[in-house]
Amino acid sequence: MGVKFAKKGFHVVKASAGSGKTYRLVRDYLACCLWENNPNYFKHILAITFTNLAAQEMKERILSDVREVANGEGSMHDSLLKIIPIEAEELERRAHALGEAMMHRYEDFSVMTIDSFINRLVRSFSKDLQWEEDFQIELDEEGLLEEAVTRLLSRVGRPEEKALTAMLEGFVRQQVEEEKNAIIRHQLNSFSKQVTKENMQSALQALDPAEWTPDALERFRKIQREALRKRRGVPVGFAKQALARIKALGLQDRDFSYGDLPKWLRRVAKGMGRKAIIGKRLAGQLEESVFWSSKASASIVARIQDAIPDIEESAKAWRNLYEGESGRVFKLEEHLQQRVSLIGTLGLIRDELAAVEQEKNVRLLSTLNREIAAIVRDNPAPFIYERIGNRYRNLFIDEFQDTSITQWHNLIQLFEHLISLDEMGMVVGDGKQAIYRWRNGNYEQLEALPGLIGNPGPALIDASQALSRAHLPATLNFNRRSGSAIVDWNNRWFASVQRHLPESLQGVYDDVRQTPTANHQGNVHLACLVEEENVNKQDQRNAWVVERIMAHTGGTLVDKGGAKRYVPPADTGVHFSLSDIVVLLRRNKDGAVLAQYLMDFGITPLTSESLHLGRHPVALAVVALLRSVLEPDNPAHALAFIQNYCAIERAASEAELLRKHRTVTPYLGSDGVQRKRSDLDSRGLFRAVAPGLHPWKLVTAPLTLLVGHCFDALDWSNRFPAYTEGMLELVHEVVTQRRGTLKDFLSHWDRRGHKRSIRVSGAQDAVQIMTPHKAKGLDFKVVIAPFHSEKIDRFKDEIPVYLNAEQFGLPAALLRDSDLKDTVLEHERQAEIDRTVLDALNVAYVAATRAIDRLDIGLEFDKDPSTDMAIQTLPQLLWKGWQEAFPDRVNESTSQNNFGAFDRKVSAVPDTAVGADHVQGIELGEPYGQRIVRPKLHWAALASEGEWTPIEYGNAVHGLLGELKHASDWPGLKQRVEIANLWNPKQRASVSAIVESILQRDDTKRFFDTHAEAVFAERTVHVGNGQLGRPDRVVCIDGVWHVVDFKTGKQRDKDKEQVAGYCEVLSAMHPNDAVKGWLIYTETLQLVDVPVLFSAS
Repeated sequence: MGVKFAKKGFHVVKASAGSGKTYRLVRDYLACCLWENNPNYFKHILAITFTNLAAQEMKERILSDVREVANGEGSMHDSLLKIIPIEAEELERRAHALGEAMMHRYEDFSVMTIDSFINRLVRSFSKDLQWEEDFQIELDEEGLLEEAVTRLLSRVGRPEEKALTAMLEGFVRQQVEEEKNAIIRHQLNSFSKQVTKENMQSALQALDPAEWTPDALERFRKIQREALRKRRGVPVGFAKQALARIKALGLQDRDFSYGDLPKWLRRVAKGMGRKAIIGKRLAGQLEESVFWSSKASASIVARIQDAIPDIEESAKAWRNLYEGESGRVFKLEEHLQQRVSLIGTLGLIRDELAAVEQEKNVRLLSTLNREIAAIVRDNPAPFIYERIGNRYRNLFIDEFQDTSITQWHNLIQLFEHLISLDEMGMVVGDGKQAIYRWRNGNYEQLEALPGLIGNPGPALIDASQALSRAHLPATLNFNRRSGSAIVDWNNRWFASVQRHLPESLQGVYDDVRQTPTANHQGNVHLACLVEEENVNKQDQRNAWVVERIMAHTGGTLVDKGGAKRYVPPADTGVHFSLSDIVVLLRRNKDGAVLAQYLMDFGITPLTSESLHLGRHPVALAVVALLRSVLEPDNPAHALAFIQNYCAIERAASEAELLRKHRTVTPYLGSDGVQRKRSDLDSRGLFRAVAPGLHPWKLVTAPLTLLVGHCFDALDWSNRFPAYTEGMLELVHEVVTQRRGTLKDFLSHWDRRGHKRSIRVSGAQDAVQIMTPHKAKGLDFKVVIAPFHSEKIDRFKDEIPVYLNAEQFGLPAALLRDSDLKDTVLEHERQAEIDRTVLDALNVAYVAATRAIDRLDIGLEFDKDPSTDMAIQTLPQLLWKGWQEAFPDRVNESTSQNNFGAFDRKVSAVPDTAVGADHVQGIELGEPYGQRIVRPKLHWAALASEGEWTPIEYGNAVHGLLGELKHASDWPGLKQRVEIANLWNPKQRASVSAIVESILQRDDTKRFFDTHAEAVFAERTVHVGNGQLGRPDRVVCIDGVWHVVDFKTGKQRDKDKEQVAGYCEVLSAMHPNDAVKGWLIYTETLQLVDVPVLFSAS
């Protein structure tokens, strides 16, 4: 790891897999924090990642390293001493102060996703965009698109929508022709996902909806269809004319050499178009104008020569239409006419999506990025920076290769602003790990830095030039993850594969070679899996995976009851455990099949799908219970609940419970027949299984409290903590993004929430199965990576193309691989194929660089590979690289190879690299009721009419107390409330009386004393395990820290637990100071002392 550091300039760090990029980023982050003697400097740093999980992990990593540095421990301590010009004692003192400040001001700890930052930024532009300021961010893109599709379909068949109906009919025809599902809603929902992709936006903008209405597009299609029909008719007419001339001259097929010419003319005359290919032999005849055989008589030759003018006109007409440049143009025009419904349909979905966003006052993240980009591209940095305040002085971006062009355009001026202040900004990335192009990620931007790609405006070009002048590139060349043999293998393998990439893409792999630092070699095993029949490929792959599991674990398959079952070795010795192994598969469906295959052998698989909330009876039972709250008269929900409940509580009898709570009532039907009606007492059933269960009483309570109550009453929160936490996180997400009603939650559950995976321990004795995308950023002792024979010589789906509207009549279109092949846009096709090749290779690179000790690679083929084969699949590309990288070790007939040694990494500390967290118990930091998302409505905006609810009353009291630093602030605050005419007089008087009583009482007024050494009101603190707390007041008086919480309700045991938890955190932050906890109940003005277990005396 290089020790160079400069606290200014634009740092671009390229970091291959396993090179310690996170360490470098955290090191430089802490160097900025500790460079100056200012513990609050971290508030001026923004670090951006691409997932919430990555953001949380980075925060935890920073806090952990700060603690180690403060204690004079760890490699980070030594690294920082090398780059910060201070003594160790001073470094540790600053780190200790920084850790305290971060814990006290956790809300100022700006490590967030790029989407979160853009959300903040765009809200400052809401007036410029003419948006309502209370708009919400909608994360459920799929749901919003489905609403747009529903709106679109509602217009089909109306008399005034004939053109729209015709367009959608054309869309369906194309899906049927491509053997896709003909159900229009299904296809539109799938196709609609294209509308938010960045690369589609320019094409959609080119198709101005005011000009290109459904009527205009349908008119274009009809005009083009007729024009093309006429042009196709030209060679048909000439061919018929030539055939008529041949017949008039009395010539037969046998009179022509091999009968080639008349046969071809008849194909043309039948309208076969470009399918009437001119073969090599006929092409020679046409070139020489000799169509007769050497044995033909002079009479036949003379007559054929008479027909030559008609023959040549026919050939010329056909070739002008189907060959050469004009032929490539004509082929494109044909496909444009056929495909116009695609871009037209996408444009209609775009318009309906915009209408849905407007009506619901929500915005998708893609909309935010697009709208902000339209503003920043032509405005200078100060205009933008003033909107969010000149707060940040340093900016870091991780995983930059996953940044989209628009996202970078939205951020570049912030970097320029920092550089102008002589401060630093840093981006870290690796083009070889760019595997999210389908999510708008664009590796080309990383490769172009500090330059720009896309369509930047003048302001962005100026910013790019400023970054060029401050550009400080760096490359991390050491691999700190894998064994030396694995690193050597990947160095040689990918360097060889690089030579087969298009020249324009080879630069991505220029820095592929790394220097290993491991003290062990590790081993690579490569096998070729050849199977011609597709139906057998999966079985062959799965069998190979089991074979490799046996090799790594030393286990055997033993016949038990007619079935083979896995038996681990009696002595594990040097073998690996099942939990050390991960199998990486590109497709989730392959992972599901493999999981079942492993279970058939008694090997436990661990997949993200198997951990979905919607697959466990605990979550399903709670959801059924919540549905029953909304629809109490629907017995289906109670039945679903009891089925899942009995699957968990094996001692309970489903039949017995239903018997006790079902009543059968006879009644006379309308037809006079005696019948019986069965009724289920749902509430009685619920009370029978959990007497304390009463969710129907909490319908108006916050959703978090309602769901938490269900888990508590059923005694599942401690028994199934991972599923409880997963459900509460899902509730929290819905509440923060929507109104947070129970109906909203259930809708979100049905759409996508049931697919949410829980976090579990990687220590289970199970083989993990995941995609390389899920494995990115993780490492594993043993990696098994089969690569199926996916095609890389073509691309899927449509890509946008831009056209000369004067020539083609259309400014843009969406076309497929086959639409572009052999047309004037062949170069566009080839460029997309090149990107497809890089996508596939990058996935292989990510998979091959996860291993610590063992790497198994399986390459799948339809037939035995050979050196002269054309590269059409990923395994073929990888196989050629293998052959060329290790010519001294392999040959064409070799089907498998071992490289390296069968040793393993020896670590002095327990290995914690494997990728999943384990939730031992629920540590929410706050009780369910306190974990509710704070209302977006400020306390000053509470309703002034009618009676306040207890929650509104509590918000008002907490709001005023939170505004006070000292008692002397109260007169001014009280005056502000009165001048602003907040609330009604009764409400103001009631809340003011509470505040004044607290400020005047002898036992409570000290907490608002002006002599307090430190005061924090409503300040978020980090309470561990990724959880946050918000004590109402923290005051330091005469060296003693006091944690004070105000309660407007009745006393509860949980109140003390909450404050005690805050005190414990504060004690850890100030181990040499005394800490005391207090509860003030505002109704009785009672001050309660909270016992603190850990505090300096």
